[in-house]
Amino acid sequence: MSEQDERIAGRIRRGDENAFDAFFDRFAGPLLGYLTGMLGGRAAAEDALQETVLRIHRNIDRYRERGAFKAWVYRIATNVALSELRRSRYAAECPEHEAAQVPDPAWVDPLLHLEQEERELAVRGAMKRIPDDQRAVLLLRVRDGMGIEEIARVLCVPEGTVKSRIHYGVRRLRALLELRDPGRRRAFGGNET
Repeated sequence: MSEQDERIAGRIRRGDENAFDAFFDRFAGPLLGYLTGMLGGRAAAEDALQETVLRIHRNIDRYRERGAFKAWVYRIATNVALSELRRSRYAAECPEHEAAQVPDPAWVDPLLHLEQEERELAVRGAMKRIPDDQRAVLLLRVRDGMGIEEIARVLCVPEGTVKSRIHYGVRRLRALLELRDPGRRRAFGGNET
Protein backbone atom coordinates (compact mmCIF):
# COMPACT_ATOMS: atom_id res chain seq x y z
CA MET A 1 0.00 0.00 0.00
CA SER A 2 2.77 2.50 0.70
CA GLU A 3 3.91 2.31 -2.96
CA GLN A 4 0.38 3.17 -4.04
CA ASP A 5 0.31 5.97 -1.44
CA GLU A 6 3.61 7.36 -2.74
CA ARG A 7 2.29 7.34 -6.31
CA ILE A 8 -0.74 9.33 -5.13
CA ALA A 9 1.54 11.80 -3.31
CA GLY A 10 3.63 12.20 -6.47
CA ARG A 11 0.56 12.79 -8.60
CA ILE A 12 -0.72 15.45 -6.18
CA ARG A 13 2.71 17.12 -6.16
CA ARG A 14 2.79 17.18 -9.99
CA GLY A 15 -0.70 18.72 -10.12
CA ASP A 16 -2.34 15.73 -11.82
CA GLU A 17 -6.01 16.68 -12.14
CA ASN A 18 -7.14 13.14 -11.23
CA ALA A 19 -4.82 12.78 -8.25
CA PHE A 20 -7.44 13.68 -5.69
CA ASP A 21 -9.86 11.13 -7.17
CA ALA A 22 -7.26 8.47 -6.37
CA PHE A 23 -6.67 10.10 -2.98
CA PHE A 24 -10.38 9.98 -2.13
CA ASP A 25 -10.72 6.38 -3.30
CA ARG A 26 -7.86 5.40 -0.98
CA PHE A 27 -8.33 7.67 2.04
CA ALA A 28 -11.76 9.34 2.25
CA GLY A 29 -13.67 6.49 3.93
CA PRO A 30 -11.07 5.66 6.59
CA LEU A 31 -10.33 9.34 7.28
CA LEU A 32 -14.02 10.18 7.59
CA GLY A 33 -14.49 7.34 10.08
CA TYR A 34 -11.45 8.43 12.08
CA LEU A 35 -12.52 12.07 12.12
CA THR A 36 -16.09 11.11 13.10
CA GLY A 37 -14.67 9.21 16.05
CA MET A 38 -12.47 12.14 17.02
CA LEU A 39 -15.10 14.84 16.63
CA GLY A 40 -18.25 12.90 17.55
CA GLY A 41 -20.38 13.86 14.55
CA ARG A 42 -20.54 13.27 10.82
CA ALA A 43 -20.99 16.91 9.79
CA ALA A 44 -17.96 18.05 11.79
CA ALA A 45 -15.97 15.13 10.38
CA GLU A 46 -16.91 16.04 6.81
CA ASP A 47 -15.79 19.63 7.42
CA ALA A 48 -12.54 18.37 8.94
CA LEU A 49 -12.00 16.05 5.97
CA GLN A 50 -12.37 19.00 3.60
CA GLU A 51 -9.89 21.03 5.66
CA THR A 52 -7.49 18.07 5.68
CA VAL A 53 -7.63 17.79 1.88
CA LEU A 54 -7.05 21.55 1.53
CA ARG A 55 -4.01 21.35 3.79
CA ILE A 56 -2.65 18.38 1.87
CA HIS A 57 -3.07 20.29 -1.38
CA ARG A 58 -1.42 23.44 0.01
CA ASN A 59 1.43 21.62 1.77
CA ILE A 60 2.25 18.69 -0.53
CA ASP A 61 5.67 20.23 -1.25
CA ARG A 62 6.49 19.86 2.46
CA TYR A 63 5.95 16.10 2.35
CA ARG A 64 9.41 14.51 2.41
CA GLU A 65 8.97 11.20 4.25
CA ARG A 66 9.29 8.51 1.61
CA GLY A 67 7.02 5.60 2.48
CA ALA A 68 5.02 7.46 5.10
CA PHE A 69 2.37 9.34 3.11
CA LYS A 70 -0.45 7.67 5.04
CA ALA A 71 1.12 8.76 8.34
CA TRP A 72 1.53 12.30 7.00
CA VAL A 73 -2.13 12.40 5.89
CA TYR A 74 -3.35 11.13 9.27
CA ARG A 75 -1.08 13.60 11.09
CA ILE A 76 -2.74 16.45 9.19
CA ALA A 77 -6.21 15.02 9.91
CA THR A 78 -5.33 14.64 13.59
CA ASN A 79 -4.12 18.23 13.80
CA VAL A 80 -7.31 19.46 12.12
CA ALA A 81 -9.44 17.43 14.56
CA LEU A 82 -7.52 18.59 17.62
CA SER A 83 -7.81 22.23 16.49
CA GLU A 84 -11.55 21.80 16.04
CA LEU A 85 -11.88 20.16 19.47
CA ARG A 86 -10.01 23.06 21.09
CA ARG A 87 -12.17 25.56 19.20
CA SER A 88 -15.42 23.81 20.10
CA ARG A 89 -14.56 23.75 23.80
CA TYR A 90 -14.88 27.52 23.78
CA ALA A 91 -18.21 27.46 21.96
CA ALA A 92 -21.53 26.53 23.54
CA GLU A 93 -22.22 22.82 23.21
CA CYS A 94 -25.37 21.87 21.35
CA PRO A 95 -26.40 18.21 20.77
CA GLU A 96 -28.35 19.06 17.58
CA HIS A 97 -26.27 16.69 15.43
CA GLU A 98 -27.50 13.70 17.44
CA ALA A 99 -31.15 14.69 17.23
CA ALA A 100 -30.94 15.29 13.48
CA GLN A 101 -29.68 11.81 12.59
CA VAL A 102 -32.07 9.83 10.41
CA PRO A 103 -32.42 6.11 11.11
CA ASP A 104 -31.13 3.67 8.52
CA PRO A 105 -34.08 2.54 6.33
CA ALA A 106 -32.62 -1.01 6.20
CA TRP A 107 -33.15 -1.27 9.94
CA VAL A 108 -36.24 -3.48 10.02
CA ASP A 109 -36.58 -4.72 13.59
CA PRO A 110 -35.40 -2.22 16.22
CA LEU A 111 -35.51 -4.83 18.98
CA LEU A 112 -32.85 -6.94 17.26
CA HIS A 113 -30.46 -4.01 17.10
CA LEU A 114 -31.29 -2.23 20.35
CA GLU A 115 -28.57 -3.85 22.48
CA GLN A 116 -25.88 -3.30 19.85
CA GLU A 117 -26.95 0.31 19.32
CA GLU A 118 -27.02 0.89 23.07
CA ARG A 119 -23.51 -0.55 23.40
CA GLU A 120 -22.25 1.60 20.49
CA LEU A 121 -23.80 4.72 22.03
CA ALA A 122 -22.19 3.91 25.37
CA VAL A 123 -18.78 3.45 23.75
CA ARG A 124 -19.15 6.65 21.67
CA GLY A 125 -20.20 8.56 24.77
CA ALA A 126 -17.29 7.19 26.77
CA MET A 127 -14.87 7.94 23.91
CA LYS A 128 -15.94 11.60 24.07
CA ARG A 129 -14.96 11.67 27.73
CA ILE A 130 -11.43 10.31 27.45
CA PRO A 131 -8.52 12.69 26.73
CA ASP A 132 -8.03 13.63 23.07
CA ASP A 133 -4.57 12.06 22.86
CA GLN A 134 -5.88 8.72 24.15
CA ARG A 135 -8.93 8.84 21.87
CA ALA A 136 -6.67 9.47 18.86
CA VAL A 137 -4.44 6.43 19.51
CA LEU A 138 -7.41 4.16 20.22
CA LEU A 139 -9.16 5.17 17.01
CA LEU A 140 -6.00 4.81 14.94
CA ARG A 141 -5.26 1.41 16.48
CA VAL A 142 -8.72 -0.16 16.60
CA ARG A 143 -10.72 1.56 13.88
CA ASP A 144 -7.94 2.15 11.34
CA GLY A 145 -5.82 -0.89 12.24
CA MET A 146 -2.55 1.00 12.46
CA GLY A 147 0.45 -0.47 14.22
CA ILE A 148 2.29 1.20 17.08
CA GLU A 149 5.12 2.44 14.84
CA GLU A 150 2.72 3.98 12.32
CA ILE A 151 0.67 5.69 15.05
CA ALA A 152 3.90 7.09 16.50
CA ARG A 153 4.72 8.56 13.07
CA VAL A 154 1.21 10.00 12.70
CA LEU A 155 1.25 11.69 16.09
CA CYS A 156 4.99 12.51 16.15
CA VAL A 157 5.50 10.82 19.52
CA PRO A 158 7.69 7.92 20.68
CA GLU A 159 6.31 4.38 20.40
CA GLY A 160 6.35 4.08 24.20
CA THR A 161 4.04 7.07 24.43
CA VAL A 162 1.64 5.42 21.99
CA LYS A 163 1.63 2.21 24.07
CA SER A 164 1.05 4.20 27.24
CA ARG A 165 -1.82 6.18 25.72
CA ILE A 166 -3.43 2.97 24.48
CA HIS A 167 -3.08 1.37 27.90
CA TYR A 168 -4.49 4.32 29.81
CA GLY A 169 -7.14 5.00 27.17
CA VAL A 170 -8.45 1.43 27.38
CA ARG A 171 -8.43 1.58 31.19
CA ARG A 172 -10.31 4.89 31.20
CA LEU A 173 -12.79 3.66 28.60
CA ARG A 174 -13.50 0.50 30.59
CA ALA A 175 -13.90 2.49 33.80
CA LEU A 176 -16.40 4.83 32.16
CA LEU A 177 -18.37 1.93 30.71
CA GLU A 178 -18.40 0.12 34.05
CA LEU A 179 -19.73 3.24 35.78
CA ARG A 180 -22.56 3.29 33.30
CA ASP A 181 -23.27 -0.44 33.61
CA PRO A 182 -21.31 -2.46 36.20
CA GLY A 183 -22.30 -5.72 34.42
CA ARG A 184 -20.55 -4.52 31.26
CA ARG A 185 -17.12 -5.51 32.69
CA ARG A 186 -17.57 -9.05 31.37
CA ALA A 187 -18.36 -7.77 27.88
CA PHE A 188 -15.16 -5.73 27.66
CA GLY A 189 -12.46 -8.17 28.59
CA GLY A 190 -12.94 -9.45 32.09
CA ASN A 191 -10.97 -8.61 35.21
CA GLU A 192 -8.24 -6.34 33.86
CA THR A 193 -7.89 -3.04 35.68
